Parts: sequence; structure tokens; C-alpha cells
Amino acid sequence: MKDFIAKFWAILSIFLLLGSFMFGMQLQDLLMKAPFMHIDPSFSGGEVESTINQGAYTINIHQKVFPALIGEGSEGFRQITVIKNDSAVTDYNIETFEVDLLTRVRVVDNVPIVVKKEQTDTIRQVGLSDKKLIFRIEEKKP
Repeated sequence: MKDFIAKFWAILSIFLLLGSFMFGMQLQDLLMKAPFMHIDPSFSGGEVESTINQGAYTINIHQKVFPALIGEGSEGFRQITVIKNDSAVTDYNIETFEVDLLTRVRVVDNVPIVVKKEQTDTIRQVGLSDKKLIFRIEEKKP
């Protein structure tokens, strides 16, 4: 009986392996639509918490993310995505806007400047393109 189960499993695994190569993209699409699959917020920036429309720009403020292997970590980030609505605008120059009660952000010549608890800091960009400016503000759990 053990020999039969071992041979059956070996033959079945060959068909599963061949099927995954032949139908890999369809399987990937099927798995991505499954309700239990989520994109890691470290890659996506997390869910959009609020949106600010400033004419030539749309600003998406994402929720705070505290990534960890299990549970939540003590250090995290909040991602800000700035999208150009007007293709005639060449640089990102954005008036000061509030992220939360203690954090204000201004962008001058593609450089994000953050004032947090009255301390000014220049934030490293995560991404810059013709349509988007993405940067993250480091956060610590209260």
C-alpha cells in the first residue's frame, strides 16, 4: 500500500509541476484574486487614508505601516504619493499641507521637506517619475 501511495504521489507531482509551467500566469492571476492574498504594505505603501487635491497635484496620504515578520514592529513609515494632474508642470513644488496634527510637508524642486514636532527634516525619495513623486516619513510607535 505504501508503494502505491508513493508512486501515485510521484506521478501526481509530475503533472502538477508540468501544469504550473504551462498555466503559470493563469494560476498567478487566480491566486492574486483570492480573498486571502494581500500585497505587503512595504511594497504598496499601505491603504490610502486621505486624498488632497491641490489643482495640479493629487496627494495620497497612506496609513501608517509598522512592518514586522510577526505582528507589528516598533518602527515604521507613512507613505506620501504625489501625482501630477497637469503634464505641463515640470517640477514638484507643493505648498505646505498637513499629514496629521504634528506633521506638515512641503515639496520644493522635487525635494520633500517635513516639519514634525517643530523639527525640520529632508526625506529621502522612494520614487520619482514624470507622473509621481513617492516618499516615506519614518514613524515610531507611540
